[in-house]
Amino acid sequence: METKIVKFKIGVMILLGSWLVSSNKAYAETIGQDSLNHYLQVAARSNPGLKADFLTYKAAIQRIPQAGAYPDPELDMGFFLEPMDILGGKQVAEFKIMQMFPWFGTKKSAHNEAAHRAQMAFERFRENRNSLYLDIYAQWYRLCDLQERLVNNKANKELLKQLESLALQKYGSGDGQIKASQGKMNTAMGKGSSKMSDVLRIQIELAGIDNNIESVLSQLTAEKVKFNALLGRPSEASVSLPDSLKQVPFLLNESSVLANIERQNPMLKMLLEEGLSYKAQAETEKKKSYPMMGVGLQYMLNKKTDNQAFAMGSMNGKDMWMPMVSMSIPIFRNKYKAEQREIRFRQEASKENYENTLNNLEADYFRIRQQMDDANRKIGLYQRQSQLAESAYHLVVEEFTSGQSDLTNVIDVQRQLLDYQLKTADAIADYNTKAAAIQKLISFKDTEF
Repeated sequence: METKIVKFKIGVMILLGSWLVSSNKAYAETIGQDSLNHYLQVAARSNPGLKADFLTYKAAIQRIPQAGAYPDPELDMGFFLEPMDILGGKQVAEFKIMQMFPWFGTKKSAHNEAAHRAQMAFERFRENRNSLYLDIYAQWYRLCDLQERLVNNKANKELLKQLESLALQKYGSGDGQIKASQGKMNTAMGKGSSKMSDVLRIQIELAGIDNNIESVLSQLTAEKVKFNALLGRPSEASVSLPDSLKQVPFLLNESSVLANIERQNPMLKMLLEEGLSYKAQAETEKKKSYPMMGVGLQYMLNKKTDNQAFAMGSMNGKDMWMPMVSMSIPIFRNKYKAEQREIRFRQEASKENYENTLNNLEADYFRIRQQMDDANRKIGLYQRQSQLAESAYHLVVEEFTSGQSDLTNVIDVQRQLLDYQLKTADAIADYNTKAAAIQKLISFKDTEF
């Protein structure tokens, strides 16, 4: 029965990562999940560390038939250099074969122990897979954040170019006044000089934006290399990113999440399997302290003797067959008692580790949830501030055009607008990463929250 369960798990993992594609359709539509799920499947197939973990699990499966195997039979052969006289002839050679059998139930308990050990390897593989997926999610949102930064900087560059054109128009208008009125030349030249300084200040801001764009492009290149490394792909492989970064819809039902963590988290399931393996091991060691039974056969190869004292009439030279039964006698009990105590202590330690891990996972959940709530508040704040900054920018540009405000106010508001846009993207990326971290606690399975 245990073997069937393990084989079923193998069948599930052949489709590694594929169930993520069908989970949470709203989530997929919001962030371009098709692309991300494709990369998750690529990582499941290609990441060397994950492949090594899965091979380790497959190796553990092979221990199951080993644990349930009987010991090899023993064959003894002896030959006399000079045949020895015995009753009924001369003995030439002797052959013995013996098969030992452990106490009843020992094979089954050893088989169960190996099956639980294999299941532990499977749960360890799941945990490492989940950690890899979380790294991919985090790196994905990092890339999306950088992509959003690039879009925002380019949009702000366009605003500055429009502002530069406006300032150049004002400067050109001031230059025309100089030519029309020579009597006011000095005053007009003063105004023209002031307007030209506005143009230069805008060009300084444009240079800063260009530097930002180059910096973001450089970061994108480096982060894509890291992303491809997680996928086990060549560093130069292209990465398809969504057009915009959006907050994922993620509703939490606290009691449901905590119940799912306890039911599905691979670390907890691994510790449960560890406890069951110790239970089976205790049963195995207990049965090993009982006698082992053996059955065998002895064959004596004889030839006829000329010594009539040993001839035995018609029995002279006849080969002999003798069935045998053996039994081990485990009289040294201290080692068996020590083994039982050792396993009991390990079993108790496994229970304590389970409780400690569960407590830590619950603490992680509440910590991540608090961080999600904080990120969610920041998203709302920065979005409102971005809207207000955008409205203020349009107003201050109109005031600058009409001469009611100077360029300093325009640039300050423009910087604020860019800052709020970048902070919004950072907060969304942080929120989405924390949402993935909670999914990791529940093992990235289809879950109703």
